[in-house]
Amino acid sequence: MADQAITAMSAEAKRAEFESGTAANPGNGELWRRFVRFEREEGGGIEAARAVYERLLAALPDGETYMWDWFWREREFGDVDSQRRALQRWAQAQGGGFLRSKSGWSTYLKFEINNGDKVERVRAVGEALLVNFPMDPHAYAIYIRALAALARHVEAQALARRGVKELSAFCRGHDEFIWRFMAVYLKRLRERRSTAWDENMFND
Repeated sequence: MADQAITAMSAEAKRAEFESGTAANPGNGELWRRFVRFEREEGGGIEAARAVYERLLAALPDGETYMWDWFWREREFGDVDSQRRALQRWAQAQGGGFLRSKSGWSTYLKFEINNGDKVERVRAVGEALLVNFPMDPHAYAIYIRALAALARHVEAQALARRGVKELSAFCRGHDEFIWRFMAVYLKRLRERRSTAWDENMFND
């Protein structure tokens, strides 16, 4: 069958097998993954693999797993702009339901901290996080955490005050997590300890 192991043959013949298989069964995510891997490793290279990936997302529009799979593949290629496009594509899909993932936003923020024009991009991602998780104290803490990692301490504290104001107005006591997080953060500043992203302040 087309979705079973494709035996050794020419690249053109293999591609034809994958085209036939995905046309017959467009919902087969594993077959699409194998098609992407074939193009990357044996077929037309990175650009051909990216083109198949776009087709995969069109066939499986709710496939957050596949969006992340492609982001990790782009990391292997080392192309920062392509990694960012994969993350932006993921972020655009965050409209609700099971796709909502604060851990995904943390990964996006860490990526921007480590790449490019850091502050403006981190702000943009952080604000998008708050849009997707309104009135969520953990979302505020993640955003504050990102600003702290860039040593934007004045801005991070201003964001904390904003969060406390909005969350306490929304529900009494809803800002408690921010207060607890800020106590740890400010203690680190007083002690001149690292606030880098890889330092875990949530469990200090």
